[in-house]
Order: sequence, then structure tokens, then C-alpha cells
Amino acid sequence: MTAPERYRSRLVEFLRIDAPRNHRRFARGALSPAVAILAVMIFTLAGLVIDGGRQLGARSRAVSYAQEAARVGAAAIQLNVAEAKIDTTKAATAIAGFCGQLQSNDPSVTGCGPTTLTEKEVAIQVDIANKTTFLGLIGKQSLKAVGTGQAHAEQGVTKADDSPTIPPIVVNSTTDDPGAPITTAQPPTIDLPCPTWTVGSPTPIWTLSPFPFPRTCTPNVTPTPTPDPSGTPPTDSPSGPTTSPTER
Repeated sequence: MTAPERYRSRLVEFLRIDAPRNHRRFARGALSPAVAILAVMIFTLAGLVIDGGRQLGARSRAVSYAQEAARVGAAAIQLNVAEAKIDTTKAATAIAGFCGQLQSNDPSVTGCGPTTLTEKEVAIQVDIANKTTFLGLIGKQSLKAVGTGQAHAEQGVTKADDSPTIPPIVVNSTTDDPGAPITTAQPPTIDLPCPTWTVGSPTPIWTLSPFPFPRTCTPNVTPTPTPDPSGTPPTDSPSGPTTSPTER
């Protein structure tokens, strides 16, 4: 037996549990390489499932915080202009107050602040340090979750015609299908006041748009009669008794 074979046989005998020399007071065991590899794989998989799930939850929480902070900043608009614009000074103060309260309530938040702050748009970034469980065994104590949110000032209704008109809902019911409604929804009846105009005059301009002109409205003012200039004016007769001339 050569020297390498002799050393290899001694190493195998040392690692075997059932070797005669291993049955002593301080007996030593053996570990299969497959068991070691499988244990590492199990811990890695557990780390991906547990720590990965926590990382997804932390990122979702960071996005929610960032969107809420962006809405707080976009709510600070300029009140002395006709167009919707963000007041950057008030928005920065509001965002700083929100982020300060957020970090006091959630210690895992490590960063919160605006990345873009203009009169048109607000963008916020929130950083969260997510502590790990199984990945900490390999030296990864925490994972960083980043969330962003944007908000902008939206111009509202400036005149009456800008508001959307919701059409009435009409349901065509049938008796063939199960669960069909018994009655049909009808458009609501709106009692609109009729305008006042003189008989014989053109229809006045209707200002209550988008509602149509009521068909039931008719002229309701009788015109005042005017005197006829071609006729003879009436004559005034004396009020006293009429006397005939006497003959002489």
C-alpha cells in the first residue's frame, strides 16, 4: 500500500462512526457533505422567504409614506394666483413636519425628503432599514427599502360649463335572465321655473344649461293695449242741460 492510499484509509477510518478506534470516551462523529449542503440551502431558502417577504412589506410601506408626503406638499397651493401652483415654501415646511412625525412613529424610517419640489410637481423619497433574520447569519443585518411618490396641483372648475354632466342611468330590464330588476330606472324629474315673457314676443334665451327649455312653459304676460292713432278722438259734451233757442 502506497503512502497516499494509507493516509486516505486513515482519514476514512477517522471519519467513520462505526470505526473500531472511534468507540472511545471522546467519540467523534461524521457528517455527510450532502447534509451540510442541504442545511445551507434550507437556511438560504428560509432567508429568501421570510426576509424577502419583510422586504416587500417594507417597500410597500415606504411607497405609501412617500405618496402621503407628496400629497401633503401638493396641498400647499398659492392662493393669490388664478392658476393652480404649489407654494414651495409652505410645501417644504409641511413635508418636513410630516417626515418628522413619520420618523418618530416609525423608527425604521431612515430617510424622508423631497427629491423634486417645484410649482408644478412634488416628488418624495422614503428610505426604510428592514432588519433581517436569516440573512443576518451571513452578515447581512438589514436591507434598504426605497419608496417614491409624486403629486401635482390640479386645476379645478373655473366656470359652470367645466363641471361634468352625469347622464341619467336607464336600465333595460328583461324577464328572461335570473335576477333581472322588476322596474326600469327612469331619469329624475326636475321642476324648472318657467321664464316670464309677453305673448307674441320671441322665446327668451335659456340660461339654465345643460337642462333643456321646458316644453310646458308658455308666454304668461298679456300685452298692454295701445291707442290707435288713426281713430277720431272722443269729444267732450257740456254737462249742463241742453236748451233750444227761443223764437222771437
